[in-house]
Amino acid sequence: MAAPFVRPLYPPSSPKKSEGGLDVVAVKRAVSRMALWPWQEFDDVYNERFAGAVAEFRKSVGLTRSLVYDAKTHAKLAAAKVPKGEPHADEAAFDATAVNLLKQALDKLEPPEQKKAEELLAFCTKFNDGYCYGGEHDFTLQDDKPSDCFDCSSSTSFALWHAGLLGMNQAQVSGWFKSWGEAGRGTYVTVHAADDHVWVEFTIPGQRWARFDTSPHGDGPSGPRVRHKTRDASRFVSRHPRGL
Repeated sequence: MAAPFVRPLYPPSSPKKSEGGLDVVAVKRAVSRMALWPWQEFDDVYNERFAGAVAEFRKSVGLTRSLVYDAKTHAKLAAAKVPKGEPHADEAAFDATAVNLLKQALDKLEPPEQKKAEELLAFCTKFNDGYCYGGEHDFTLQDDKPSDCFDCSSSTSFALWHAGLLGMNQAQVSGWFKSWGEAGRGTYVTVHAADDHVWVEFTIPGQRWARFDTSPHGDGPSGPRVRHKTRDASRFVSRHPRGL
């Protein structure tokens, strides 16, 4: 049950300040479960008093004392367990209710392009078969499914087609992607293409760097998979979907 980071939170004394939101309620629940803030009916105001509780939490986990709730603070709180002697001891600081609030807050803030990239990445995680040279390079992608046996270009074609980004319904070869889409790296999605190979890179805020690739490069077996170990992209032409 992952607790996504939504945004930095700044107290009223900061020049930036933060508007209220469901993410504030979620953070208050988590900090309360850590016994650093009274358990109560939580409002969505990131005020000075609560920022002080955040500063105490930061100090307790080895961070510098600060009133700002940032990504480092969130990572520590998301990994924290409720202290022994407290209700729900040893459970995650962010309970299911708090995680749901964070996801709702993130949905409101995310641009539609990022959500599209997240949907594409989620679909890529469904691939689980080995590598088949020439696999699924048939007449249409419409009868394919992630459990079929693909090669690099057919799996890339199918994933992009499923997201409505390919522009046709037939798998293409690797070199074709050198002129597909828009030139250069994308904000969230980049297709790296050469005549002999193609793979997809994901750079989505709040998520681990990922690539959808049939080549392991030290990460898992051959075949289309979502992988998190980096690889060199210098020999590839980089393209991206419009807007992504």
